[in-house]
Amino acid sequence: MKHLGTQILATEHLTLRRFEPEDAEHCFYNWLSDPEVAKYLTWAPYQTVEQVQERMAIWENNYRKEDNYNWAIEMNESEQPIGSISVVGINEDTESMEVGYCIGRKFWHRGIMTEALTEVVRFLMDEVGAGRVWAGCDSRNLYSAKTMAAADMEYEGTLRRAGRNNQGICDEVICAKIRSEAIAEQAEEEAAETAGATVTKVMGEDGKLRNVISDETMEYVGILAKLELSPEEAEAAKKDMADMLDYIDKLNELDTTGIEPMSHVFPVHNVFREDVVTNGDGSEATLANAPVKKDGGFKVPKTIGD
Repeated sequence: MKHLGTQILATEHLTLRRFEPEDAEHCFYNWLSDPEVAKYLTWAPYQTVEQVQERMAIWENNYRKEDNYNWAIEMNESEQPIGSISVVGINEDTESMEVGYCIGRKFWHRGIMTEALTEVVRFLMDEVGAGRVWAGCDSRNLYSAKTMAAADMEYEGTLRRAGRNNQGICDEVICAKIRSEAIAEQAEEEAAETAGATVTKVMGEDGKLRNVISDETMEYVGILAKLELSPEEAEAAKKDMADMLDYIDKLNELDTTGIEPMSHVFPVHNVFREDVVTNGDGSEATLANAPVKKDGGFKVPKTIGD
């Protein structure tokens, strides 16, 4: 990854920038002093503006590091910070970056955090070169999970009792987005691993091409199916697979020009008969076969007890 530090990012409605000393009061009143904002987070609500100033002095010093990413979220219309979004964990070996975020309560449910998170994920992938950007939240924090989903981060699973916040030990929902180039690289690696899995065609005794399954292909199929095949079973399976491919080739030779595609092999017709109105309900004929009758119906013998 190529670390660039906390750069100014702009979206349609927001500016993401570095925190500045004069932001302390806005940060304190907009979100850092609110217990509801900190409910599912790990830091305690700040009690004074001075505490925020002390924290910002640390943030300002950290901005000197190229791998430090800590943005103030500012609405263009108000020009004051209303929340924060930052990288809280980096794994260089796996090119993975963890993101954390929070925003003032009066700015909830307006799509602001989704817009900020989407832009940060884009920046970390497209410009920093992260292969995976992820985030986690308390499973009870439904709106945070919805924010990740809205930012095109896919749900990966819930880690049971894996986190701790101001509510105690919690289940942690994990969502992530993978860089498309990283997905392509992984596909290439998998293709290289299965390069020996091949199907070839040879001329049969009848003069027709036949499919032949390689041993590597059969071994790979066994791995995918989690089966341990004996040599005899592998040979039988290879023959069956080759026969199926031969039959598919034969079907592909058919001329289907002008034939209407159907969802069923045969035309489907309604097999239900038309309703026919008759006089009476036929109850007499029906009850004629009843072993015991009572009050115009069958009398069913007891199956339990006397």
